[in-house]
Amino acid sequence: MKRNLKLLFVVLAVGLLWGCGGSSGDSEPGPSDGDQPETTLADGACEPGNDCSDVEEDVYVPEKGEFLWPCDSNDDCNEGYCIQTKDGNVCTEYCVTECPVGWQCAEVNQSGGDLVFACVPKFKQLCDPCFTHDDCIEFSPDLGNKCVDYGPTGKFCAAQCESKADCLEGYDCLDTPVDNTLTKQCIPVNADGSPRNCECSPLAIDLGKQSKCYNTSDYGTCYGYRSCKSDGLSECTAEKPTVEICNGQDDNCDGQFDNITTPEVCEVKNEFGSCVGVLNCDSGLGTGTCEAPTPEKEVCDGKDNNCNGIADDGFENTDGDEWANCVDEDDDNDTILDTEDNCPLDKNTDQANNDGDHNGGDECDPDDDNDDTPDVNDCAPFDKNINVNAPEICDGKDNNCNGQIDENLCDDGDLCTIDKCQSDGTCVHQPIPLECDDGNACTDNICNPATGQCKTTNNSAPCDDGNQCTSNDQCLNGSCKAGAPINCDDGNPCTGNLGCSPLTGCQYQDLQGVYCNTGNGKCPTGVCSSGQCYIKSGEICTTKVKKNLCESQTVAGVCTGSGECVPTAAPPNPNCPGCVGICLNCFGFSFCFGV
Repeated sequence: MKRNLKLLFVVLAVGLLWGCGGSSGDSEPGPSDGDQPETTLADGACEPGNDCSDVEEDVYVPEKGEFLWPCDSNDDCNEGYCIQTKDGNVCTEYCVTECPVGWQCAEVNQSGGDLVFACVPKFKQLCDPCFTHDDCIEFSPDLGNKCVDYGPTGKFCAAQCESKADCLEGYDCLDTPVDNTLTKQCIPVNADGSPRNCECSPLAIDLGKQSKCYNTSDYGTCYGYRSCKSDGLSECTAEKPTVEICNGQDDNCDGQFDNITTPEVCEVKNEFGSCVGVLNCDSGLGTGTCEAPTPEKEVCDGKDNNCNGIADDGFENTDGDEWANCVDEDDDNDTILDTEDNCPLDKNTDQANNDGDHNGGDECDPDDDNDDTPDVNDCAPFDKNINVNAPEICDGKDNNCNGQIDENLCDDGDLCTIDKCQSDGTCVHQPIPLECDDGNACTDNICNPATGQCKTTNNSAPCDDGNQCTSNDQCLNGSCKAGAPINCDDGNPCTGNLGCSPLTGCQYQDLQGVYCNTGNGKCPTGVCSSGQCYIKSGEICTTKVKKNLCESQTVAGVCTGSGECVPTAAPPNPNCPGCVGICLNCFGFSFCFGV
């Protein structure tokens, strides 16, 4: 009966204590001076919520010095052998071939060097971190135990088996790859059969057992260790492999320092700009030389001297292509080289030249008919007989460019007739049956059929004097009186005012390459291009921001492309030491208002 009780206790105490893959903590030293230890069930043995159907009320209680009695040395054990288990030292017993469940009969060294057979723990190293198979073998029956590779998480001891019945609870007997061969081993699993991580036993923690582990990425593999510590199995000490850079370290864990395979970008800076290149690393030192050009002042040579990504930045580029005019052989991009183009800055593939002079083709000649009237003021720029200085003749044309054709040349004084010039220079007078119109918008006219005379009444209606350079023209005493001259100043520093043409109004010319500002006084430096003032982004500037309720303060900023100066620093907040409420600050004085 005693032997049966002993076996039952072994099943409960050993199987349940370690069978679920963990322990309840470090074992306390055994009782001394003849005291009998209290008999307790292991974790999960028969507590609320656990299945206690297979647990008998009567359990084996070891007597002092007997099998499973906690011990510190061989002297504490009746059979003279204190053996180490996962959860502390206990007394064992000698055996011939068989031992209780969870124990195995193996040769052990007794004091004096004699070999004897005693019951030893069957799963002492199970789930311990390991380096080699030898770390999982202590006694001859353990020879089939293997150190199983779990990949990056490390290697852990398994136990040989034939079926699940050979394993502790929480383990399954699975075909496991070991040294390129499948072998059956007890492997930790969850209740649903999914893989479970190993945990450190109290013995493994006391011994500080370790395993190699690693981290891997696209850049390589870094190795480290995992150790059993007081708070359990530590994380892997391996670094995460990264791209090798010039820092004097082995970033990708290949055993070499600064062996850069991916070019490392660097830059050379000075007052002209920043040029990007590739770092030529001094291997192992973490330093190197930047293989990049040195920024220089931008000159018009077809090169990006200051490395801002734009060749000949700031120099005139009429056609907007990648070449500035100074190096472009076709500045207007009209397929005709500048040396052969009669308007090298204006597209004119037809090369038309109406007056045949040497002032350029029609696209760039300011007076295409050589009548001394610029084209912008000439209503017929290709007819030298029509201009603002030409006399009006009876030919059906506006010879003097005043917006009127043959004005008053055929007037017979009869307002009840319409007078016109014909193409041959003669006049025709067409009667008006009921109404008459002398062509004067400043009179209201009614023709008298009986007398053939036209009754004329002056009006004060708005009118147009035909001159596009005046505004608000109005009738007065039967004629259209010119209004105030229009203002042709468009406020744009990047357009040139060419004056006002009576026929077409204000005339402007785009300015190129001229320094300008946007008019806000914050970012004044810019360059004109295509009629717009372009401010270089990123230039240092100053602007005013509200310092407090009463004052403003000038702070540093940077320019945007639109000419705005954006502050990079804010003024200090009002400060009222000890104020609990609202703090206002004006002209250096602080006022605190309680709330």
